[in-house]
Amino acid sequence: MVKQLFLVLAIISTSLAHAQYNVKWGELAKVKGRVTSVLPVEGSTFYTTRWNGGVFGSLYLGNHTNFVLASSGKVQSRVGNSVASVEGVTTIHGEVVVFLSDKIEGKNTLFMQKYGTGCQPEGTAVELASYTMPKGWKRKGYFNILHSQNGEFMCVEYDIPGSKEENEKFGYKVFSSEMEVISEGEYEVPYAPRTADVSNRYISNTGDYFLACKVFNVNEKGKVKDYSTLEKIILIQVTPDGLDEFELDLDKKRIYDMSFSSDNDRIMTFTGLYGDAGKGQTGVKGIFYFRLDFDKKEIIDDGFEKFAKDFITEGWSDKAKEKADKKEAKGKGAPQLYNYDIRETITLKDGSVIGMLEQYYVRQVTTRDPRTGATSTTYYYYYNNLIVYKIQPNGTFDWVKNIPKYQVSTNDGGYYSSVARFVSDNKLVIFFNDNLKNYNEKGVWNQSVNAASYRKKSNTVAKVEVDLLDGHVDRRTFFDRTETNAYAVPKLFETDYKRQEMLVVLIYGKKEKYGLISFGQ
Repeated sequence: MVKQLFLVLAIISTSLAHAQYNVKWGELAKVKGRVTSVLPVEGSTFYTTRWNGGVFGSLYLGNHTNFVLASSGKVQSRVGNSVASVEGVTTIHGEVVVFLSDKIEGKNTLFMQKYGTGCQPEGTAVELASYTMPKGWKRKGYFNILHSQNGEFMCVEYDIPGSKEENEKFGYKVFSSEMEVISEGEYEVPYAPRTADVSNRYISNTGDYFLACKVFNVNEKGKVKDYSTLEKIILIQVTPDGLDEFELDLDKKRIYDMSFSSDNDRIMTFTGLYGDAGKGQTGVKGIFYFRLDFDKKEIIDDGFEKFAKDFITEGWSDKAKEKADKKEAKGKGAPQLYNYDIRETITLKDGSVIGMLEQYYVRQVTTRDPRTGATSTTYYYYYNNLIVYKIQPNGTFDWVKNIPKYQVSTNDGGYYSSVARFVSDNKLVIFFNDNLKNYNEKGVWNQSVNAASYRKKSNTVAKVEVDLLDGHVDRRTFFDRTETNAYAVPKLFETDYKRQEMLVVLIYGKKEKYGLISFGQ
């Protein structure tokens, strides 16, 4: 009797542990065009954008109620009677707005046009920002729209045209969620454009605007010889009163990718990937971070975490490991990681930081027909292993974990590849397309890394839970192609942290299916 009671309690406990990630599904329905983004409103009510008509097609807006497409309309690329360019689509307080740029009367101007639930423009477009274009200027120019991680602030930034000899000039406006301007101005990057590059732009959870600027080494003639080596990285806080600069000590390391994250206490973390700066050194050696108190205008701490050899070679074949050992023994360098991009940087409530990296690269193969001389090119898109890490509030690295996966597709931009994720209840939860061969009969990962499959009998969506306290990784199947009759598109999954929900997107041919994961308590 005691054993039976224990078994029942164990089953209930397991069920409750996974109940919070159950999916509420809509129906698989035929639609026109292919979805390009999802804009949450509340639960199963949301908007989508989709492209219909091929190369010369148009962007459409769709309003979904209880997952069903209730209304649809073409996004109008006009401001008044003037043709404009669509710069982006988002929601503000549950209402859709479209950003449009228009060159008129010697100015390039960004407008915001509101759309109603019927997916048609409502009222007149509101001007957000503009700059004067020099006479005869034919280059496109640009507007860029940034959003804070907490959704409370938006920044519009733009390029101010100038000559090639002048330093780059930009303008910006920061808006609150009520569309009130809280900061604006113009600034000049304090380095010559040929020797520096603005690599990152960021709007914090408190509405502060930052840049990261790579400054390259130059030779005696003042020219950059090698764009893979840096003299320094400068963090710049842009304010109406000017620029506050913070130089990062790279200790002669090469920086590959970087990302910002901030909390609500005006502490900003800047993290990324580094490698050795020596000749022929192109691989990633580890992770770095810098933390900045932008109230006190000072760098709090910094650190570099080198990947251990066993971590780098995890999952390698014995032959690959042996080859790497021989290369290292000959003094040709230790094993390294390659082609990793930052996918996520999140600052938690306690001030710790979670980072996620993904190996991504494109391989191009061109073949020639010997009979006709005609050539054809195939593009292979690879989205492979993930690296997840945690930095403690005191600046130390808590743990670093490798999550093996293998995704490859051709000529599609990796539409079904990569991952979706959210953070909840001290867990980082990750979803991606995988292969049932990588899991046992209970749906638990069996340590295999077969390529993600898109066949009905072998496709599955994996769910990986990373415990943020100790880095423990639990990996198992979540749902299969046989259950949903469609394939997941993780890149389009959208997380709404205010409501603790994630919208799930699936595609099969010309049909779409949506789901809703609730991960709140």
